[in-house]
Amino acid sequence: MDRARRRRFGQNFLDDATAKLIADDLPVNNQAILEIGPGHGAMTKHLLKKNVPLTAVEIDDQCATLLKERFAEDKNFSIVNVDFLKFDLLQWLEEQPLSWITGNLPYNVSTAIIAGLMPRLSKTSGFMGMVQLEVAERLCAVPCTKAYGSLSVWVRSYGEPRLLRKIGPEHFTPKPNVDSATIMIVPRENPIKAPDGFFDWVQLAFSMKRKRIANSLSTTYDKEMVFKALSLLNLSENTRAEELSPEQFLDLYQLLLKLKSETN
Repeated sequence: MDRARRRRFGQNFLDDATAKLIADDLPVNNQAILEIGPGHGAMTKHLLKKNVPLTAVEIDDQCATLLKERFAEDKNFSIVNVDFLKFDLLQWLEEQPLSWITGNLPYNVSTAIIAGLMPRLSKTSGFMGMVQLEVAERLCAVPCTKAYGSLSVWVRSYGEPRLLRKIGPEHFTPKPNVDSATIMIVPRENPIKAPDGFFDWVQLAFSMKRKRIANSLSTTYDKEMVFKALSLLNLSENTRAEELSPEQFLDLYQLLLKLKSETN
C-alpha cells in the first residue's frame, strides 16, 4: 500500500503478536463485536477466534476487498466499506445490542470517533481499542491531573475509562512518531443526563485551564454570580476547571442557569 494512501487514512498496521495481545484483552462473552478500521486484519484474525459475529467497518476499499477475500470462509465475518463517522451505529446496535466495539483507531480521527461513541455507550458492553498515548491519557484523566480537560469530562459523563497497555512505535508498520495505548471504556451505571449546552459550557470553563473558573466563565457570567454559585456548592472562589468532577460541573452549570434566570 502506497505511503500517500496510508497518510490519507491515518493507517499504521500492527504486528501479529501485539494484535493478539489486544484482541485477547477484549472480554467478550457471547456478545457480537464491531471492529473499527481493521486494516489488513491483524486484530480481526484473533477476534474471530472468539467465535462470535464480527462486523468490520473499513473506509479503505482496497483493505475492505482484501478482508472480504481473506475471511470469506468465516460465517461470523461481515464487512462494511464506509467511513465509520458515517456508519449508522444506532441501527447496528438495534440489531446487535450490548455488543463490544473495538479497533486500532486512525490517529487523525480517533478523538472524533470516541466522542461520537459516548452518547451511545449505554447501548454497548463497552469500547476497547487503541489510540495515541496522549489521547488515551486525556480520555482516561481524572480531576486534578494535567491531562484532565473537557474531553475527559465528556467521556466520564457516559463511561468509566481506564488505560490498559502502552504500545511503542516498533509494533507498527510504518512506525509512527508517537507512542500508543489501549483503553477500555465501559458504560456508567448512571450516565449524566446533560441538558443542551452543557458540554459547550464545559469547553468554555476549560478555555483558561490554569486560571480560576470564574475567569474562564466571565465572558458569559458576571464574576460575582460565579463566586456566589461556587460558594453555594461549598467550592472556593479560586476553583479551577481541572478540579471539578463531571457531577460538580453539572451542579455548577444548573445553578448558574438558575441564578441568571433570577436576575433577568
